Order: sequence, then C-alpha cells, then structure tokens
Amino acid sequence: MVLSAASCLVWANQVSVFISPSGEIVEGSSVTLTCSSNANPPEKIYTWFKRSASIGEGKTYSIPNIRSEDSGEYTCQSQNDLGERNSTALQINVLCKLLVIA
Repeated sequence: MVLSAASCLVWANQVSVFISPSGEIVEGSSVTLTCSSNANPPEKIYTWFKRSASIGEGKTYSIPNIRSEDSGEYTCQSQNDLGERNSTALQINVLCKLLVIA
C-alpha cells in the first residue's frame, strides 16, 4: 500500500490561551496573553481577537496599562498550511483601582 504525502499531514489539535500574570487584574497593570498550539506543520500566523474584532498578530499579545474598557472575551486563532483553529474564549475582567483620599 502506498500512502500519499497528504495522508501524513497533521493539523492543530488544540489552541490554548494563557494569561500572565494570573489572578486578579487591576486597572493600570500590564497583562500578556500567550497563544499555544500543538500544530504540525507549525503555525505560521497567530491572530488575536477581542470578541469578533481582530486586534493583533503574533504568539503573544500585551496590554500595558490595562483599563476597564479592556474587559471582555479574547481568543487566538492559529493558522498553518492546513487551515486554522480558534482557542476557546478567555474572559478578562479588569477591576477598578481603588483610590483612597485621606
């Protein structure tokens, strides 16, 4: 039996998003999202989305000086020669910074 080259191709099984630092996110802090995939062949393009709007490209997406307006669902799309896969949504809830005036 002869196998064609196409039968040996593998695609991305899982795309995941990780956030750093983990835990509560307070206004003014910095957050980095990282996209991870076990695709074979390897990914060529990572695209970031907030809700359904494209917001950037690359394996990581950083939000310096995060604000409450940055709250929402973030996903990453991994793309290689065989297609594309989306991560499950990561919900970011930015907490307001409490100011105490004495």
